[in-house]
Amino acid sequence: MRVDSRSKGAGAVKLPDVEPLVGRKNESDADRLRRTTTPEGMSVELVSAFAGDRDLTETDRNLIRLQKMVRGDEFYSDLLYAISHHYFAPEIAATLWQEILSHKNLISAQLGRNVRVTVATLDYLSNITSELPNPTLITETYVSEIASLALRDGMTGLFNHSTCYELLELELRNHRRYGAGVSLLLLDIDDFKSVNDRKGHQEGDRILVELARTLTEQARDTDICCRLGGDEFVVILRLTNDASEAFNMAERIRAKVATIACNGQRLAISVGVALCDHLTNSPRALVERADRALHKAKMDGKDRVILAGRDRTDLVGEQVTDRLASPISDPRV
Repeated sequence: MRVDSRSKGAGAVKLPDVEPLVGRKNESDADRLRRTTTPEGMSVELVSAFAGDRDLTETDRNLIRLQKMVRGDEFYSDLLYAISHHYFAPEIAATLWQEILSHKNLISAQLGRNVRVTVATLDYLSNITSELPNPTLITETYVSEIASLALRDGMTGLFNHSTCYELLELELRNHRRYGAGVSLLLLDIDDFKSVNDRKGHQEGDRILVELARTLTEQARDTDICCRLGGDEFVVILRLTNDASEAFNMAERIRAKVATIACNGQRLAISVGVALCDHLTNSPRALVERADRALHKAKMDGKDRVILAGRDRTDLVGEQVTDRLASPISDPRV
């Protein structure tokens, strides 16, 4: 059904000549997609409630207040992205949202029933403004499945290499803006190649999956577990800026991993720990510090945790290898 609310006195205004699909400089589609699929994010259901399709709960109101505070002028861009999966810049997003609500109210009145905001958005953007000339309908569950495939490692189910850096960048932004602590654990399995050589890749894969499960079980609800590639894993410790706390978490994980059976012996890992500080200017810089600490753990005899000092004096001088620059395609090395 096509109903042009612009010709019906809905109070629509002409949109500025701004390209709607160009994201902000420091944002990516991975950022936006993640926000639509996390419990604290801008889900389709929350947007629907905000638009009046159902009564807002107290939890809904708290989430919306939080989103407005954290996202600022990107709030309405997030609303529209959640229901269209297209980015509209803040300069037009608030106006466009009000036009969609007016369109929703108009066609609801004409049909004599509530038209959900998702339907009103589809009609408005495809038939009235032609912003989305060839839309495709998919369910929110399917969107979540797509997001999972794009963001997670297929073998272990942990966040993958690229997502790890995206999430770490978000945490560093929170650190720079709000002073929120963040620490990083970088770990790998000691002598993992020998396991593959002696027992085969199937056994190696089993160990990787077991290690990933152990990381998830030992991590706190706020922590983020990722697989960088091969046998190398990352745990992002959110809201953690205490060296003892980060070190103890790494030791706890190391001790638990030792209970995993590996070729008739206990599994051993080495861990490098790095804390974000005022000198940390990028996710890669934090990973590189943790990597140097991990290298020191290997040189000191493996099966141990090394904490990178804040003053950098305890770090070895070896250059970070190219494996940090791109995902490792072969998980069996």
